[in-house]
Amino acid sequence: MDKNIKINEDENCILISVNPEIYPLDVIYSAAYVFLEKAYLLLEGDPKKEIIIKLTAKERINKEELKKIGKEFLNELISYGFYKKQSEKNNLIRQIILQRVLLTGAGENNDDCNSLMEETEEEDYLDDPKGIAIPWEEKYGDKKNGNSDK
Repeated sequence: MDKNIKINEDENCILISVNPEIYPLDVIYSAAYVFLEKAYLLLEGDPKKEIIIKLTAKERINKEELKKIGKEFLNELISYGFYKKQSEKNNLIRQIILQRVLLTGAGENNDDCNSLMEETEEEDYLDDPKGIAIPWEEKYGDKKNGNSDK
């Protein structure tokens, strides 16, 4: 069995030892989040030396299934670790694209926004041409007492 995985069938749990230099804490949190439906999780240890993840299955399962959950957790660590590395590599490109979109969009649509603001300022918010703001009693009268405007 892997040296960083220990299965305790009596407690229905698996202990996974992770090196935080390889998998930072945010990657471990991301991988752990995926397992919230399957298991109860506990993170322990020194975040600079070793992090121990205790996964306790929510339902009683056998040793092979516990081992499978542990290996799935390790796969999630790799997946989120890769995602983080790619995200860091592409961060500058994303920022440049976003800045370009925001700056380009502001220049082209600026005239449209200004004209819309001018139209809105001309309208009075108290105007009610369709009679929507008139209370029910004023519009249709009080039918109980026989008073009616119409």
